[in-house]
Amino acid sequence: MRSVDILKKIIEDERFARRLIENAIKMIKPEDFLNAMKSKTDPSKLILNHFHNIIENPAVKPLVQTALRIYWNDIESYLTDANKVYEILCKNEKLREILKREDAKRYLNYAVASAYKNLYEWVWFGKNPFVGE
Repeated sequence: MRSVDILKKIIEDERFARRLIENAIKMIKPEDFLNAMKSKTDPSKLILNHFHNIIENPAVKPLVQTALRIYWNDIESYLTDANKVYEILCKNEKLREILKREDAKRYLNYAVASAYKNLYEWVWFGKNPFVGE
């Protein structure tokens, strides 16, 4: 499927962004959360670097940014409310146990705030804050 076809499908389905966000959050494994927390890793750095070749491709970048702008209200509603992310993560029993810890709650707040800031900069300003590090 071509990038343009994917973008059209994304734009047609209003629930797409919400499902995409929730599914991405659900994919977080307890051991990955713990490792990121222990190493104080910025999760948005991992995401932006992982998809760097796709999202920084000059032909694809404006399409992805446009799709994310269209659904920005949905994205923003998660990334400005750590409780929503917390509730989704707690559907995983092992993560629920981890998130009972104060240090895990602090890290989650940091991770959500950092993801918001960095995704905002990429979507609206085209700036990947980690390129060149």
